[in-house]
Formats: sequence, structure tokens, C-alpha cells
Amino acid sequence: MIKWCLLGMLVLGTLPVMAQKQAAIWYFGRNAGLDFNSGSPLTLTNGALSTQEGCATISDASGNLLFYTDGITVWNRNHLPMPNGAGLLGHPSSTQSGIIVPSPANTNIFFVFTVDEAGESNGLQYNIVDMTLDGGLGDVTTKNVPLATPVTEKLTAVEHANGTDIWVLSHRYGSDEFLAYLVTGTGLNTTPVVSGVGISHPILYNGQGVRGYLKVSPDGQFLASASAGTVHTELFRFDSSTGQVSSPILLDSFFPPPPLFGGNNPYGIEFSPDSSKLYVGNTVSTASFTFTSTLYQFDMGIYDQTTIINSGLAISPPKNGETGALQLAIDGKIYVAHHGESSLAAINDPNLSGLACNYQDNVVSLGVATSALGLPPFIQSYFLVGFSADNLCLGDATEFNVTSSEPILSIAWDFGDGNTSTLENPTHTYATIGTYTVTVTVTTASDTATEVKDIVITDTPVANAPLDIEICLVDAIVPFDFSSKDSEVLGVQSATDFSVSYHPTLTDAQLGSNALAVPYTNMSFQETIYARISSIENPSCYDVTNFDILLKQAPILNVVDDWTACDDDGDDQYAFNLSIKDSEILNGQDASIFTITYHGSQTDADNGTNALGTNYTNTLPNETLFFRIENATYPECFETGSFNIEVIGQVVANTPNDLEICDDNNDANAIFDLSLAETEVIGGQNPSNLVISYHDSQADADASSNPLPIIYPSTQYQKIIYVRVANISDNSCYDTTSFQLNIFDTPVAPALPDWLVCDDDNNGQFLFDLSQKADEILTTVSGSILSFYESQMDAELDQNPVAGNYTNIVNPQTIYFRLENNNQEECFDIGQFELQVLDSPTAQVPTDIVICDTDETGTYSFNLSQKDAEVLNGQDSAIYGVTYHTSELDALNKANPVSKNSYQNTDMYETLYARVEHNQLGSCYDITSFDLSISTLPQLNLEGIYVICPDNPDLIIDPGNFESYSWQDGLGNNIGSQRILQIADLGSYQLTVTQTTNGITCENATFFEVVSSGAPESFEISTSGFSDNIEVTVSAEGIGDFEYSMDGVNYQSNNKFEVFPGKYTVYVRDLYGCRTLNQEVTILGFRRFFTPNGDGFHENWNIVGADDYPNSKLYIYDRYGKLLQQVSPQGIGWNGEYMGRPLPASDYWFKFEYGEGEVFTGHFTLKR
Repeated sequence: MIKWCLLGMLVLGTLPVMAQKQAAIWYFGRNAGLDFNSGSPLTLTNGALSTQEGCATISDASGNLLFYTDGITVWNRNHLPMPNGAGLLGHPSSTQSGIIVPSPANTNIFFVFTVDEAGESNGLQYNIVDMTLDGGLGDVTTKNVPLATPVTEKLTAVEHANGTDIWVLSHRYGSDEFLAYLVTGTGLNTTPVVSGVGISHPILYNGQGVRGYLKVSPDGQFLASASAGTVHTELFRFDSSTGQVSSPILLDSFFPPPPLFGGNNPYGIEFSPDSSKLYVGNTVSTASFTFTSTLYQFDMGIYDQTTIINSGLAISPPKNGETGALQLAIDGKIYVAHHGESSLAAINDPNLSGLACNYQDNVVSLGVATSALGLPPFIQSYFLVGFSADNLCLGDATEFNVTSSEPILSIAWDFGDGNTSTLENPTHTYATIGTYTVTVTVTTASDTATEVKDIVITDTPVANAPLDIEICLVDAIVPFDFSSKDSEVLGVQSATDFSVSYHPTLTDAQLGSNALAVPYTNMSFQETIYARISSIENPSCYDVTNFDILLKQAPILNVVDDWTACDDDGDDQYAFNLSIKDSEILNGQDASIFTITYHGSQTDADNGTNALGTNYTNTLPNETLFFRIENATYPECFETGSFNIEVIGQVVANTPNDLEICDDNNDANAIFDLSLAETEVIGGQNPSNLVISYHDSQADADASSNPLPIIYPSTQYQKIIYVRVANISDNSCYDTTSFQLNIFDTPVAPALPDWLVCDDDNNGQFLFDLSQKADEILTTVSGSILSFYESQMDAELDQNPVAGNYTNIVNPQTIYFRLENNNQEECFDIGQFELQVLDSPTAQVPTDIVICDTDETGTYSFNLSQKDAEVLNGQDSAIYGVTYHTSELDALNKANPVSKNSYQNTDMYETLYARVEHNQLGSCYDITSFDLSISTLPQLNLEGIYVICPDNPDLIIDPGNFESYSWQDGLGNNIGSQRILQIADLGSYQLTVTQTTNGITCENATFFEVVSSGAPESFEISTSGFSDNIEVTVSAEGIGDFEYSMDGVNYQSNNKFEVFPGKYTVYVRDLYGCRTLNQEVTILGFRRFFTPNGDGFHENWNIVGADDYPNSKLYIYDRYGKLLQQVSPQGIGWNGEYMGRPLPASDYWFKFEYGEGEVFTGHFTLKR
């Protein structure tokens, strides 16, 4: 037995250096409120505040309510908004929407700090409340003064190391920076102390990186941050002298991993009053939006990441729903908000380690109100303890500790039992159990304070060692009800004063953690269980003992098969090796744990006597043997059983004939009934005593494994089957043989066309060479024998075959043939074909085809089918067909038949060949031929129009030499039948002539017109203009329409021309050319420019057409009217010089005198 006493701490109060009563009133959640002035929380229902998260409350030093806020509205103690108390820029959905800090120098002035939700732009701001206003109810005098943005939803406050000023801390959003603002007697320093340390709070979707509480420890040494959105929990050191944050520790690795698509959400966070423990509330979310919450404790006695993480443990069972804020109260307890519940949970002894911290759910009722996620935060220094007592078990030295924010000048302790001390942290051992009133008086430079509290000294129990548990059991996992051991552990101690719990380890028993459930299911055959007996009044007073669970493993009795042996020598005896049965008896049990012996009787097996040994020879054909299986270490744990042995005679497997099958579809797959071989295999043996099985190999047959089905599908042409014949009583008594499965292909008779021949004498008979048909059949099959028969019955029975040259009996006649496998004659198929003798056709010679070339194309579309009747000459067109060909070779080969209904000739004279053949047999045919001719029409060469001119009124027409002539006028009257016709009348005429060629007379006709024409009698020529482009107009006299030309070649109907000056011959004629007049004319003019530059083109300038005016004169002037030169119009003209000197490029003027005093002037251009 080991006796223990856990560290027990009693929080005894707070010295007046910081007045706790400022945190005596809370308003939070959905109109919830609590009053701690009495020492225990009382429900308040008069609050006006309803908020999801952030809230703050402040009371005076006596615990009287001053005001409260949700970060948006400030309510006075009468629960009415202050006159200027609306519109603050916090947010009720911000984790720590507000915190209230009194001015260190003025008890009527309070700073209200607010933070916006989700890192929004309002950020961190402050406001000032003056309680002297509004009749002492207070009002907001300064509102919404920005300090920093964006920030997370975090605010906390703690006393400065000087004991007067107050630090207010927040955290930037999207940064790792903490901001520490100092409130002093002179006001707020708006320049923060910035510490960039720890995890950056990232900017996430929907502001998820901002949620979760920030708390400073009551002693001002530590800072903790919970970030639900980023799933981080961090711990830091805090210097309350400088405001610096340092030494980050990340606790994330402690928390169990969340479910798939779920997450951890650390949110509420708080320190114990003595700042030795950190508490974290974590809510685990799932993909289906369910929530489970657990509270965890971390011991900060040693500030080391590994040590702190290893100290972590769950202090509450998992709870459905979300855990919100954790908040210290002035009664020294930490209260826990669970979203939507009508009560708060509590950690009753937060200074104690492990489960001794005493978490309880549903401790404080909220009446009709409900909590949400938030609880009001306060300056953490309000909760700094006054004095504490540790080790409250009888016989232990109780340690007393005092906490003061100022140096202690003197101290006096009264331990309540007549003993005193003046030490600052004394120890005292009480003589008896009971309640003692302890008083401590502390004197500092500024004050003298006295605290009085009761402590309870509890009796320490004795853990009596219970008896070990020893049982023979098959199963190592057994439920145990340890409550039956309580009386042994308690002994004479009362169960009403002490409780007993059972634990898997000594450490768990000492800490009172991980108590085993009742009933307890063990994990192995041998375990040590630790029993903890503790005081119900003070669980830290306890003792520990232990006992063992020893499960002696008992064997499992299995059913063992009887053993039948084969007598191979006929003496009815067999040497049995009984060790062969060991594995069957063990059936998987550990042979190193259990031993097996064999016995001749049940008594010997029960007593473990007269073991037979493993080599045993029977004395009777049938005997019963007994076996004992026992635990080698614990022989008292055993089982017994029995089995029968039998010796029987040998069996014989006779070799049967092979099984054969004809394969219908020749895929080498066939189904055999293997039982057909059974009678031959068994022979004269009694089948009821035998078991016959069929196998794929000799090894399988010997091992009696993998038997084949009786109806066996084989996939091989030859397959060996192994037969095992065994005694039905003992499968080891057996013999084997084998036989073969043979699959033979069944020949497939091909479908043959009928055998048609042409009868050369049309008597209906023909000598057929059947060997030709045999060659045709055997090219499609192999490995077969072929025979021909006159009837199907003969083919089926394989009788009366025919062969070689065979003359048909009837016409037509069916011949049958049989194809059989050359290795198995029973595998055969029957086919058939027809013999038919066809009459030979005769192609009669048809008449020739002669036609006139009426279209004068030389080609014609002939309907040759009109010749079919002549060619067939009475033969049946349903039996014989006719085709036509352009050559005899094509007709013989039945190649390139021409279209019968629209044959288009290629030559005027052709020979066509007609082929007549039997419709059933193309080789049964005859051919003939006939001619095809196209005669040309007589060709007339007459004009389409004949003209009677005024100068020649007689018209005679001669069409040429033909057989006959027929002249008609436009009215269809015959006006002549001779070759020559003289016509005097105007109008339309037709001539028809005939000519006989190749025995056919062809005629042709033509039409013509006879017209009269007028003629020009005279014409005149006039011109316009005097330049290089002259318009000429020809005016003719006479009857009719005329054409005009300037060269006698190119005529036009228009009588106007534009020409270059010079000599021309002008022509005028009627449209039919009866008369043509002409006249020579000279047209005067000049070029617009000339280029005397020596290139041979346009070197001189002159009047064009002046040759016909020998007396004409030409004068050249410059632009100023100066005469430069007189030039002969009949000469080469002016060369652009004046007195041998070239003149410049310019316009020059001329005067041309001609005819009878006619004068023409103008100008032209000289270009260089």
C-alpha cells in the first residue's frame, strides 16, 4: 500500500490592494445576468443586453452596478441607454466586443474600449464615460476615437507592474503584432507598445481569422490567445512593466485531429486565479455541421512547450454544442458558457491539477435567459488571490501563501487552533480533522488589510490491498465488476466518507484520472489494477493500493474427426502416429502453451495418467481413444475429448475405356458425363462402400483435392482424366487409374451449287465426272472421307455409294454426299446438290437495221430489244436471255454487253453480235450477227436570204444535183419540181430534195427568204473643229438603211466619226450590199503639242491636211504676238527654233490662211 496526499489549495480571498467587487455583476448572452456579491452567483433577470458574443460590465468597489455594454450601446444601472450611449462602433458578434477600464486617477472616469467584428474597418476604438453626468447615472463624453485598424476580435486588460496603471491589449489582423495601450492617471497613451511575435493572424474569407479570446494571467506574467478561425492556441510571456509580449508557445499539436472535413475551434480561454493553469475550450465541428465541445487544462509550472503540452488533459467529457467564453469570477471559480443553454458550467477549483479542478456542468441557472458565446471580460488583476492554503489532508504540513501587489511590511497569521505565525508563507500541521478559521493581517506602505476564511482539514484514508483475481478462462477478454472489491479496499472505513476508483496506471490513480469503467474489460491475461480511495469531502486526500488480475488460459475443446486407416496387409492392424492429431486438437491454439496426451480411458484422461504415447497399434478393428489438452504452466486448466479409430480393407481402381464425343460445332469444347466410366472403374466391388472422384492430375487424385464435376466441360481434343476410388469410411484408403477424353471434329458438309450442264443433243442426259465435285468439296474440309449416294438413306447408312463417271437417271436429279472424320466414322455430315441437264439455245439471224440520219448527228439511240424476238425465233424468253455486243469476241465471252433499250452507235455503219444463253447456265449459249447503218441526208447549200437589188432585178436559184425537187412558197403552194427556179416575188420559200442510199431514200428540206433592198444615191461630208480631233458627219440620200465607213473595211450604222486630220476615203452602202458609194476627203487640223528633242517623234509642227491647199500660208507667233517664222504648210513644218536657236517650252500661236480668204488661228504647246 502506498499512501498519497495531492497538493490541495484553498483560495481564501483577495487582499484589498485590488478591489474584486468591480467584477461582481455580469450581464451577457440573451438577457442573462449574475450577481456575485453574496459569495455565490445569484440570477439576474433585469438586464437589457442581448448579444451573441461580446459584452462588458463594471461595478464600483462595493459591488454596485455602474453600467454595461455590448460594444454598441451603453446602459446605465437603471438599464436605460445613456443619453449619448448609442452608436459605439463595437459589434455584438465580436468575440470581445468591449472591455471597461477605470481611470487610475479618477473613480468617476471609465474608458470603454471596443473592437469591430471580422476585422472590419472600425477596428479598435475607445470611448469615455463620466459617471458624474446625468444625475450620477453617467454619460458618454468622448465617443468612437480610433486607435488601430484592422484588428482581431480580441481585448484584455491587466494591471501595470506599478500597481496603478492598466495595460489594454489587442492584436492586429493580418499580422503577428500585439498592441499594448497604457491607461494612466493622465489618460490613455494612444501610441501602443508593439510586439511582433507568434503566429500571424491571416486575413481569411468572411473574417474567420479574428475569432477567439485573448486573456492575460491575473499575475500579469502570461498571455494566451485562442484563434478559432485559424485553429491556433498560443501562450506567451507578458512583461507588465514594459507591455512587451515574448516567448511564444504553440499548443496546436496537443489537440486530437478533427474528423474528415471537420475542424478544431479553440475559442474560450482563461487562467486559474494563481496563474498556474491555463484552460482552453475547444469545439470540434464536422462536415454535417454538428459540434462537440471539450475543456482542456495545461499546467504552466514549467514554461516549456513540450512540458506544457504533455501536461494537457481533458477535464470535461465531450458535450454536444459549442463552448463559448471561459471567465474567472470573484469567487475564484471559472464559469463556462455553452451556446444556447439556460445555465453555466463551472471549474470549481481551477488552481488544482487534473480532474481535481472539479469541472461541473449546469452549475448556475440563468432562469428564463440563455447564454450565447460571450461572457463579460474584466481587468484580470481583479482575480489575483489574497491568500491560499495547500495540503489540507490530516497529517500533512499545510502551506499558507499570501499574494500582494505591494511589498509586505508585516504579517500576522492565526491558524484557528491556537497557533500563530509571523512568517510570510508559513506551514502548519493540524492535529485533528475539522474546520478552522484562519486570519491573516497584512501591512503595506499604503494600507493594512485583514482576510478571514475557513479551511477544512480532511482525514486521509488507508487503501487496503485486495486479493488478486485468478481464473481459468478460454477468453482473455472478460468483464470484471470491481465494485465487489470496494469492501476489501475500504476495510472498516465508511463508504459514505470515502470513495473507491480503479485505474490502469499508478500515475492515473495518483492523479485521479482515467478511472476504469465498471464493468471493466481486461486487455491481457495478466494486469495490475490500481485502486484509489479518496475522501469524498476533499478528493485530494487519498491512498493507493493495487491487485493483479491473473487469467490462466484454458484450452478450447475442439471436435476431432475419427480416424480410419487402410489395411494394406490384411491383418486388421495399423500403426497410428497419434501426434498427427495434435494440430487438429489444438486447432490454431499455441502449442508452446498447451500439451496433449492420449489415453485408453476417460478416467486416465481426466487424471492425466497412463498416457499411451504417440505410436499406437490397435488390437481391435474399432477402438475409442481419449486425449487430454492442458495448460503447460497451469495443468489445472485442461479439457478432454475422444475420437474413434478403425482399420478397413484396400480398394482397386480398374482402367476404363476412353470416352469419345463428336464435336457438333468443332470448337474443341464438349461436355462429358464422367460417370459413364464408373461401372468399368468399380468392376465387381460394392459401389456403396466406395467414393469415386475425377481429377485433373495424378497429384490431385492422390491428394483427393480439386475434384472435377461429373458433368465435365472439356476444352481439349485429348484430355487425360485421373480417377480416384476411395473407401467411403477412410479416404486415405484409395487407388487411382486414368482414361482419356477424345473430342473428334464433325465434318461440316458445305452448301454446293447445283451442277448444271448444257445438253449438246437435248436428250436430257449427261455423263458427269463426280471426281470433279469431290475436288470441289474436299478443298473446303480436311481430315475427312467423302462418298456419293443416290439417296439420303444410303448416305446415312453408308451403303451403295456411286463414284467416277455417272449418267443421271432423271433430270433434274439430287445426289447426296457423306463426309466423315477419318479417325471416327461416327462423326459425319450429309450434304447434297442437284444434277441438271439444260437444252442448248439457237441464235437466229435477224434483219439488218437501216435508218436515215434525220438529226444529221451521225448517231442514233437504238432499241435493240425489238430484235429479241427475231433472234429467239420462238424460243422461251423466260428460259433464254439475249444480249448484244459490238464484237464477236465480246459476244463469245459475254463481255461488255451494250444497252438494249438505248444503244448509241459510234459509226455510221456497224455490225452487232447477238448472244442467246440459258438463264441458268451462261456456258450454254449461241451467237449471231446483223448490220446497223445510218444513211446521210441529201445536203442543200442555199443561202438563208436572197436579195433583189435595184441594179439587178432577176433572181435564179440552182440547189445542185438530187433525185427529186419540191419548191414551195410561204403559203405551202408547190411552185416547181425542177432543179432551177427563177423568183421575182419577195417572201419565204422551202425546197425539199430526196436521195437514195443503201436501199433507203432520205429527204432533206431548207428554208430561205427573198428580200429587196434600197441603195444610196449620193452623200455629203461635213466636219467640225480645227484641231487634232475632228468630228466628221456623213449625210446620205436614198431609200433604205445604210452603213458608213472611213476605210471601206469597218462599217457602222452611226454616220458620225472622230478622226485625226488627214486624207480619207468615205464609204456609204445599203445593208445588203446592193450598191456602195465612196468619196475622198481631206480634213484639216493640227497637233496640240510637239517635242523637238531629237528622239525622232513629233520633231516638227505643221498644219495636217494642207497639201490640198497649195496656196495656203502658215505664220508662227510667240505668246506676245511676235512673228517667229512663216512656214510652208506643204513642208515638214516648224522645228521650234528662232533664228537657229531653240525656243523654250511654252504655248505658241499660229495663223493659217487657205482657200478663198479663209483664216484660222489657234495655239499649240512646245514641250522640251
